[in-house]
Amino acid sequence: MREIAKTSGFAKKTYPPWIVNKMLELDEHPELEDVVPTKITDFLRIYIEVWVISSKEYQEQYWGKQGQWGDNFGETTMTFEEDAENILEENDPPIEMTPKQREMLSKLLRIVEEYDGDPSTPLSRYGENDKAIVNDPKWQEIGKYAKLVYEELSGDDLDAWEKSRALAKP
Repeated sequence: MREIAKTSGFAKKTYPPWIVNKMLELDEHPELEDVVPTKITDFLRIYIEVWVISSKEYQEQYWGKQGQWGDNFGETTMTFEEDAENILEENDPPIEMTPKQREMLSKLLRIVEEYDGDPSTPLSRYGENDKAIVNDPKWQEIGKYAKLVYEELSGDDLDAWEKSRALAKP
């Protein structure tokens, strides 16, 4: 995924600035991959997962388009839940983040797990029902909260980024 940032404009067009900059940093310094993560900013994947949960545009464009092995609700939520739990439960030593970041990430994890486990939530079925999920008002509320979490973690202003992307489109 990071190589995409370096070799094409795909990542720059798709992902927000913090994610792209982190991808480029890791491309330029591959030795950072071997460093034991100790702070929230060491976990690129959680930033991508939180942003994907926040981005209806991304979900509409990519979820459920490649079948079982592609990007979809089930894969996104599964990896997010696993990564968030690991980050929040690490105690030796705890992953460095502000109390607000920890609280917000914990809340996002809880509401994603509740939505994912709710019997009224459409089953993703490897992306077959992702359109229904993307358009579900409950999922859209989770996406709004994920946007706040992403902005708190990264410092990116997603509204400003979206406006700049819209202006750059032909």
